[in-house]
Amino acid sequence: MLIMTNESNPKVKIPDEKVAMAFFRSIRWVNGVYCPKCNSYNINNRGQQGRVRRYSCKDCGTNFNDFTGTFFHKSRIPLGVMLYVLFNMESKTVTQMADELDYSRQCISRISKLFKDKLLTNSEFFDFDEEE
Repeated sequence: MLIMTNESNPKVKIPDEKVAMAFFRSIRWVNGVYCPKCNSYNINNRGQQGRVRRYSCKDCGTNFNDFTGTFFHKSRIPLGVMLYVLFNMESKTVTQMADELDYSRQCISRISKLFKDKLLTNSEFFDFDEEE
């Protein structure tokens, strides 16, 4: 199943968690899995724990997972819900999304702010130089 429906609001289509994790991994590890500490690609896959894959670096010995070094690292919110917020934050209000997803307004506001601060306004990801 590619999309799950929200039990409290069946009209809301949330990306399936497995699909959301595959999407996240395809972006995070676009050039292959590497150690976030020493940038080595010489890593060991240590299996999966919950929704994330675990790895260890053969060069520096660091243990890490798919979310290490990201703002998803300590989040307990399903990744599908986070992607729903990301894909809808320009067209819906925080209150609308909170009601649709059955999360608090504060929670959805925090997620939305993280995306705006870390992604949408980050010059490392976007070059806003306009040609005249």
